Amino acid sequence: MLLAVLGVLTGIVTPLQTAVNARLRGTLGTPFRASLVSFTVGLAATTIAALLLGPYPLVPESALQGPWWMWFAGLFGVIFMTGNILLLPKLGSLQTVLMPVLGQITMGLLIDQFGWLDSPRHPMNVARAAGLVLAVLGVLMAIAAADAKTLFGGPNPFGSRHGAARTPAMLSADALRPPANGRSTNGTSSPSIWLWRGLGVLCGMSLAVQTAMLGRLGTALGSPIKASVVSFILGFVLLCAVVMLRDHGIDLGTAIRGHNPPWMWIGGLLGAVVVLMTSWLSPHLGTGLTVLVVLIGQVTGGLLVDRFGLFEAKRRHVNVLQIVGVAVAVAGIALIRLS
Repeated sequence: MLLAVLGVLTGIVTPLQTAVNARLRGTLGTPFRASLVSFTVGLAATTIAALLLGPYPLVPESALQGPWWMWFAGLFGVIFMTGNILLLPKLGSLQTVLMPVLGQITMGLLIDQFGWLDSPRHPMNVARAAGLVLAVLGVLMAIAAADAKTLFGGPNPFGSRHGAARTPAMLSADALRPPANGRSTNGTSSPSIWLWRGLGVLCGMSLAVQTAMLGRLGTALGSPIKASVVSFILGFVLLCAVVMLRDHGIDLGTAIRGHNPPWMWIGGLLGAVVVLMTSWLSPHLGTGLTVLVVLIGQVTGGLLVDRFGLFEAKRRHVNVLQIVGVAVAVAGIALIRLS
């Protein structure tokens, strides 16, 4: 029971990391600079852990005989982290968790079905198909709740500003009336918000690919922590190149001397904590159960960040339908992971 609780707490850290990195992005100006700082801190933390914990040699000769693609897991880590930094201001913390989870589940099932990236095959069965349907239904319920809240301009989509019940005819008229200036009340056009949600799904698919590649690399190196170090190194190199070419360098002096909260620099450390805890829990709980409890923690953390505006994230009302949608999605994830 204690290990499961630790897994949930580990999952809660992920949306907190995204909120911290989003705050850092606001100071540094671009998501790539924020990702670079986060990767640098994460690389330092995981390198220290690998040096302390071993095993040695750090790169056994047998690892060099493995497939070339396993060394490029960091590329997909960059996509996931940078994408999340972009998504949080657009979607809020809960949807920034849910959309990648949906992508992660979808790509994970494809990898299992076809045995991609040297993964063992786990063909689709009735339980997995039912779990996928439940997960999609739960995510759509949470999205519908958020859209209804935005459309009707308040936390109670079925009541007027004065609390009087709205008739079906009134609701239909409101739904068909175009928003002012062609935009929704949160300043984001309707087609645009679905593009951001689609990006969230793609980020989740990238994370599933990275997880499979890291699993193969961790087996070759004899340690998932050492595999994470390799992933952080590639991500660090790629982000350095992007920041130099696109952003023309990074000047941390102004950010350090400015009136900014000290916690905005710890995103990489939080990411390293997730990596280390997940690596430690997996042998004790099993991979399927570890993924499940961590995902439960992630959606719980997303709800908390939205509800309380943690780490200066924008506060967003969380209603009952969103919570029900999350519960349905979690039930679907449980069916998939434990079947």
